[in-house]
Amino acid sequence: MRVNDSTPSEPTSGEGEPASFVEKTKNWYGKHRTTIRAACGAVGGVAVAVAIVFARQAMEQNATEDAEDTEDAEDTGSADDSVEEDERRKPPVRHSVSGYTRRLADGREIPVSGYERGGSSEDEDEDEDEDEDPGEAAA
Repeated sequence: MRVNDSTPSEPTSGEGEPASFVEKTKNWYGKHRTTIRAACGAVGGVAVAVAIVFARQAMEQNATEDAEDTEDAEDTGSADDSVEEDERRKPPVRHSVSGYTRRLADGREIPVSGYERGGSSEDEDEDEDEDEDPGEAAA
């Protein structure tokens, strides 16, 4: 082998010029065609399988939500009324709050005197009636 004879590192066209990227790609694809197609088929198959799994889960979730909505619609009636009565907020018991000092956002402190708190509006009506003179209530 002579020193001037060199093996070209790039494929050459018929005229002895280096091959373009497109020609290299065509040659490489021609050699590895079956492997490339098999890999694309496998990746495509996995993508389809994942899409099917997600679609099934979404359909099952929608079916479950629809079933719950249907059950809720069927359950309305006197049972809901009794549950609402049991779950109603009960008014707090009437109690005294002692005086304290409150710090405002701007840093000032103001005294707050004690006050009564709690009880329902029905209790307040009864208390007002008790405070009046019996003669005024009768009049």
